Amino acid sequence: MKEWFLALSQRERHMVQIAAAVVTVFLLYLIIIEPISSQYTKNKKNVTSATETLAWMHSAALEVKQLQGGQPLSKRPQGKQFVLSTIDRSARSSGLASVMKRVQPEGESGVRVWFESASFDELIKWLALIEAKHGLLVNEINIEQTEAVGLVNVRVFLES
Repeated sequence: MKEWFLALSQRERHMVQIAAAVVTVFLLYLIIIEPISSQYTKNKKNVTSATETLAWMHSAALEVKQLQGGQPLSKRPQGKQFVLSTIDRSARSSGLASVMKRVQPEGESGVRVWFESASFDELIKWLALIEAKHGLLVNEINIEQTEAVGLVNVRVFLES
Protein backbone atom coordinates (compact mmCIF):
# COMPACT_ATOMS: atom_id res chain seq x y z
CA MET A 1 0.00 0.00 0.00
CA LYS A 2 2.86 2.33 0.88
CA GLU A 3 4.59 1.53 -2.42
CA TRP A 4 1.43 2.29 -4.34
CA PHE A 5 1.03 5.62 -2.54
CA LEU A 6 4.67 6.61 -3.16
CA ALA A 7 4.33 5.63 -6.83
CA LEU A 8 1.62 8.29 -7.29
CA SER A 9 2.45 11.77 -8.50
CA GLN A 10 2.45 14.64 -6.01
CA ARG A 11 -0.95 15.86 -7.23
CA GLU A 12 -2.49 12.36 -6.94
CA ARG A 13 -1.07 11.91 -3.42
CA HIS A 14 -2.61 15.20 -2.41
CA MET A 15 -6.03 14.12 -3.80
CA VAL A 16 -5.81 10.74 -2.00
CA GLN A 17 -4.95 12.50 1.28
CA ILE A 18 -7.92 14.88 0.90
CA ALA A 19 -10.22 11.96 0.03
CA ALA A 20 -8.95 10.02 3.07
CA ALA A 21 -9.59 13.03 5.30
CA VAL A 22 -13.12 13.43 3.93
CA VAL A 23 -13.86 9.73 4.40
CA THR A 24 -12.45 9.86 7.95
CA VAL A 25 -14.61 12.86 8.86
CA PHE A 26 -17.66 11.19 7.31
CA LEU A 27 -17.03 7.96 9.24
CA LEU A 28 -16.54 9.89 12.49
CA TYR A 29 -19.86 11.62 11.85
CA LEU A 30 -21.65 8.31 11.15
CA ILE A 31 -20.08 6.45 14.07
CA ILE A 32 -20.06 9.14 16.77
CA ILE A 33 -22.00 12.32 16.07
CA GLU A 34 -25.11 10.97 14.31
CA PRO A 35 -25.94 8.29 16.95
CA ILE A 36 -25.49 10.83 19.75
CA SER A 37 -27.69 13.32 17.92
CA SER A 38 -30.45 10.80 17.23
CA GLN A 39 -30.33 9.51 20.83
CA TYR A 40 -30.54 13.08 22.09
CA THR A 41 -33.62 13.70 19.94
CA LYS A 42 -35.20 10.45 21.10
CA ASN A 43 -34.50 11.27 24.77
CA LYS A 44 -35.91 14.76 24.32
CA LYS A 45 -39.16 13.26 22.95
CA ASN A 46 -39.28 10.79 25.87
CA VAL A 47 -38.84 13.59 28.39
CA THR A 48 -41.59 15.61 26.71
CA SER A 49 -43.91 12.61 26.74
CA ALA A 50 -43.11 11.83 30.38
CA THR A 51 -43.70 15.46 31.34
CA GLU A 52 -47.08 15.43 29.61
CA THR A 53 -47.99 12.17 31.35
CA LEU A 54 -46.96 13.59 34.72
CA ALA A 55 -49.06 16.71 34.15
CA TRP A 56 -52.03 14.53 33.20
CA MET A 57 -51.53 12.40 36.34
CA HIS A 58 -51.48 15.51 38.53
CA SER A 59 -54.70 16.80 36.98
CA ALA A 60 -56.30 13.36 37.29
CA ALA A 61 -55.29 13.18 40.96
CA LEU A 62 -56.89 16.58 41.57
CA GLU A 63 -60.03 15.42 39.79
CA VAL A 64 -60.18 12.27 41.91
CA LYS A 65 -59.86 14.35 45.08
CA GLN A 66 -62.63 16.64 43.87
CA LEU A 67 -64.88 13.70 43.07
CA GLN A 68 -64.25 12.31 46.53
CA GLY A 69 -65.19 15.69 47.95
CA GLY A 70 -61.81 15.93 49.62
CA GLN A 71 -62.88 13.10 51.92
CA PRO A 72 -61.17 9.74 52.30
CA LEU A 73 -62.84 6.71 50.78
CA SER A 74 -66.05 5.68 52.47
CA LYS A 75 -65.73 3.35 55.41
CA ARG A 76 -64.57 0.03 54.22
CA PRO A 77 -66.94 -2.90 54.59
CA GLN A 78 -66.54 -5.05 57.65
CA GLY A 79 -67.23 -8.76 57.88
CA LYS A 80 -67.09 -11.47 55.23
CA GLN A 81 -70.85 -11.64 54.72
CA PHE A 82 -71.07 -7.91 54.08
CA VAL A 83 -68.20 -8.10 51.58
CA LEU A 84 -69.73 -11.11 49.79
CA SER A 85 -73.15 -9.49 49.56
CA THR A 86 -71.59 -6.23 48.36
CA ILE A 87 -69.74 -8.04 45.58
CA ASP A 88 -72.86 -9.98 44.56
CA ARG A 89 -75.14 -6.93 44.64
CA SER A 90 -72.73 -4.68 42.73
CA ALA A 91 -72.01 -7.38 40.12
CA ARG A 92 -75.75 -7.81 39.53
CA SER A 93 -76.30 -4.08 39.14
CA SER A 94 -73.35 -3.87 36.73
CA GLY A 95 -74.62 -6.76 34.60
CA LEU A 96 -71.72 -9.04 35.52
CA ALA A 97 -73.61 -11.59 37.63
CA SER A 98 -74.09 -13.96 34.69
CA VAL A 99 -70.33 -14.13 34.00
CA MET A 100 -69.27 -14.28 37.66
CA LYS A 101 -68.45 -17.97 38.06
CA ARG A 102 -67.04 -18.22 41.56
CA VAL A 103 -66.62 -16.16 44.72
CA GLN A 104 -64.36 -17.47 47.46
CA PRO A 105 -63.62 -15.74 50.78
CA GLU A 106 -59.93 -15.69 51.67
CA GLY A 107 -58.42 -14.70 54.98
CA GLU A 108 -59.96 -12.11 57.28
CA SER A 109 -60.90 -9.48 54.72
CA GLY A 110 -60.19 -10.91 51.27
CA VAL A 111 -62.35 -12.35 48.52
CA ARG A 112 -61.27 -14.02 45.29
CA VAL A 113 -63.68 -13.65 42.35
CA TRP A 114 -63.62 -15.45 38.98
CA PHE A 115 -65.26 -14.12 35.81
CA GLU A 116 -65.48 -15.93 32.46
CA SER A 117 -66.09 -14.15 29.16
CA ALA A 118 -66.73 -10.85 30.89
CA SER A 119 -66.81 -7.54 29.03
CA PHE A 120 -63.49 -5.88 29.77
CA ASP A 121 -65.02 -2.39 29.82
CA GLU A 122 -67.83 -3.38 32.16
CA LEU A 123 -65.42 -5.23 34.45
CA ILE A 124 -63.14 -2.20 34.76
CA LYS A 125 -66.15 0.01 35.53
CA TRP A 126 -67.27 -2.49 38.18
CA LEU A 127 -63.81 -2.57 39.78
CA ALA A 128 -63.75 1.24 39.90
CA LEU A 129 -67.24 1.26 41.44
CA ILE A 130 -66.50 -1.23 44.19
CA GLU A 131 -63.32 0.62 45.06
CA ALA A 132 -64.83 4.10 45.07
CA LYS A 133 -68.24 3.27 46.54
CA HIS A 134 -67.60 0.23 48.71
CA GLY A 135 -63.92 0.59 49.60
CA LEU A 136 -62.84 -2.80 48.26
CA LEU A 137 -59.33 -2.66 46.83
CA VAL A 138 -57.88 -4.81 44.06
CA ASN A 139 -54.90 -6.58 45.60
CA GLU A 140 -54.19 -8.98 42.74
CA ILE A 141 -55.69 -9.43 39.28
CA ASN A 142 -55.09 -11.83 36.41
CA ILE A 143 -56.71 -10.99 33.07
CA GLU A 144 -56.67 -13.38 30.11
CA GLN A 145 -57.92 -12.41 26.68
CA THR A 146 -60.51 -14.71 25.09
CA GLU A 147 -61.03 -15.37 21.40
CA ALA A 148 -64.01 -13.01 21.38
CA VAL A 149 -63.14 -9.34 21.01
CA GLY A 150 -63.60 -7.34 24.21
CA LEU A 151 -64.21 -10.37 26.44
CA VAL A 152 -61.80 -11.58 29.10
CA ASN A 153 -61.42 -14.25 31.77
CA VAL A 154 -60.47 -12.68 35.08
CA ARG A 155 -59.36 -13.76 38.54
CA VAL A 156 -59.31 -10.91 41.00
CA PHE A 157 -58.44 -10.77 44.70
CA LEU A 158 -60.24 -7.98 46.55
CA GLU A 159 -59.53 -6.79 50.08
CA SER A 160 -61.53 -4.58 52.36
